[in-house]
Amino acid sequence: MNVKVFITRLSIPPIFRTLARQKYPTLILISQISIALAVIANGLFIAVDRFQTINTLSGIDESNSFFLTSSGFTDNFNIQNTIQSDLAKIRTLPDVVNAVKTNSFPYSNSGDEFALSTNQDSQSPIPAASYKLDEHGIEAFGLELIAGENFSVNEVIWTSPHTSKFASHVLLTTRTAKALFDTDDWLSTLGKPIYINNNQLVIVKGVIKTLHAPWPGWKHLEHSFITPSVVTHNSSRYLIRVKPGTLEDMMSEIESTLALGNKQRLIRKMKSISDAKKEVYGADLAALTILLVVIVSLSFIVGLGITGATSLMILKQTKQIGIRRALGANKYDIFRYFLLENLIITSIGIVIGTVFAIALNVFLVEQHAFQKLPISYLIIAALVMYLLNIIATIKPILKAVRVSPITATQGN
Repeated sequence: MNVKVFITRLSIPPIFRTLARQKYPTLILISQISIALAVIANGLFIAVDRFQTINTLSGIDESNSFFLTSSGFTDNFNIQNTIQSDLAKIRTLPDVVNAVKTNSFPYSNSGDEFALSTNQDSQSPIPAASYKLDEHGIEAFGLELIAGENFSVNEVIWTSPHTSKFASHVLLTTRTAKALFDTDDWLSTLGKPIYINNNQLVIVKGVIKTLHAPWPGWKHLEHSFITPSVVTHNSSRYLIRVKPGTLEDMMSEIESTLALGNKQRLIRKMKSISDAKKEVYGADLAALTILLVVIVSLSFIVGLGITGATSLMILKQTKQIGIRRALGANKYDIFRYFLLENLIITSIGIVIGTVFAIALNVFLVEQHAFQKLPISYLIIAALVMYLLNIIATIKPILKAVRVSPITATQGN
């Protein structure tokens, strides 16, 4: 059977002639499908991207950690002694894994950024967030050291907020090490020198798997490094990691212990890392929810529109249905005819919608720095439209199939 005969037997030429006669309902259907596909493809891509971002782990033990701020308010408040005393008390508590004084932490939206390079005259340094932690930092954060060694107590230096001096050794994240040395052999990076801001020389002592920067929306989120130092600031932030299942109890106990142990300061801004993460991504979660509601609502509205337009088109072909039945067409032939008609309309809408989707994505990329739309989302959106159109037209088509030749031709 040649292609021409096959197309004729499928009634494709009569379908196109019918669509040409019913151009307005056809154009409405095609417009609905194309616009819906463009919105669904880009909407799903944005939703999945936001969902993945929100659920990306920062590298620290998020579910079992919290932070608080100790702020001195008297003239004779001794910052260093208070930090040492506080951490010693916290670390002796049985349900505490470890605690550390830190300048920052993931989701804090505050911290320091420096430029790292492998030579002093680099024109393209690597931006990275700086974490200042003592030898307890890795365990307190819950980080995974995959190469090298942790800092020793003798390597930790105490600095003022205005001091730009760095300790002699650093720990890098895998992404930072990869960006600097272009290798996945982390052992080969140990002992190598790097420069901070093109002037301070430090040595790589270890590599940790993951530690996100404090700013969730930052372009270089996985670029960070740790130096063995403690900054003596009047307001000190502690990050405390506790055993699973004890977070709420330990937050209350530690707050009380520190408040009663030193009357020269206030304990404030205590919050779990999980709650801090929710606050940071609150707007994203709301936008994601709204976006999903819009996609579902749009799909439902388009489905209703398709059902209505298809019913109207079939109603206008009632006489033709009766004639075809009188000439010997069975219910299967009528069903196939209208299903094929719907698939042709859907296919045209999908082709046009694909162009719209790409154009919309180009606009979002240029205006809002979105990622390029992967072809997989166009395929998913096309499959959704095919499925949606089939579901929406089944009822009108089945109604047409049940029309008898006598009923169809009466009154015409």
